[in-house]
Amino acid sequence: MIIKDISIQSKCYNSINRVKSYSMNHQDRYSWIIKITDSDECIGYGEASPLPGFNDETFDAAGYALEGFRLAIIENEYIELDEIMILIQIHTIDAPSASFAIETAIFDILSQHQNVGLNKYLNPKALPQIKINGLYKLTSLDNYKVIKIKCGFRNLYDEVQLLSQLSNKYDSSISFILDLNQAYDLPKAIRFFKEMEQFNIEYIEQPIDKDNFADLIELQFHSNIPIALDESINSINSLHHLLEINCGDVFIIKPQSMGSFSKIKKAINLIKEANKIPVITSSLEGIIGRLCSMHLSSANIINTCCGLAMEPIYQ
Repeated sequence: MIIKDISIQSKCYNSINRVKSYSMNHQDRYSWIIKITDSDECIGYGEASPLPGFNDETFDAAGYALEGFRLAIIENEYIELDEIMILIQIHTIDAPSASFAIETAIFDILSQHQNVGLNKYLNPKALPQIKINGLYKLTSLDNYKVIKIKCGFRNLYDEVQLLSQLSNKYDSSISFILDLNQAYDLPKAIRFFKEMEQFNIEYIEQPIDKDNFADLIELQFHSNIPIALDESINSINSLHHLLEINCGDVFIIKPQSMGSFSKIKKAINLIKEANKIPVITSSLEGIIGRLCSMHLSSANIINTCCGLAMEPIYQ
């Protein structure tokens, strides 16, 4: 592969709507966009957008990692794909979003050479379409059969009232994903789960502190509503540990936080082998990152709803 040019630029996305959660108030998002051009004038784009507060990677660290990769590779007239992948790994050890961005651009170019979509390049048996959930206060809810709601920052009465209003507004085919973003301790989580049993709930996401595995396991005995883990998963090692102690039912993979395509595939396979449910969600980054996550969901045969918000969410 001959790489002719690599450019990197920062971008700020202005949110159309504000999404509030227990741990953050989502407004604007910052991303690094990497553009790679090869000798055949094929152009691949990737996006690095580390999620503040989710892992230890900073926006600046992602930018330094991208620039380090650019400097390492741009002087080579010809470079094998295996060597490119090694260089990505070396320069993005502590910057998974940068790894994800570079691989997105590289595989984008490779799929163009094969004249297939990225999902089909990664897996010829990729799904022709995937399921996506809506997000309350961010997307148009009328377009979805599954609606995700950020919870944990309202009082319990208001949470119940909101679910009642939405349940009455939409027919019985609509189900809900509730995301608590680590809002509760065990007693409050038990009460919340009991109150939510009257509604059509797919699962409740990260109800308790991400590192409090004992209480997360205990919570599983108090309700039949599945527990999803998100913040608890930031690496293959953390996923291994959760599966070993049988903590959680649904496991959410964020490509920006997991990093390389191979790690994402490995994580999904581990989840499936444990008879658990894998889900891919975005980090509410720009369209480049979300589109790639869509292709990864298809290539890795994710049959459950994924949180990718493919409609416009930024100005």
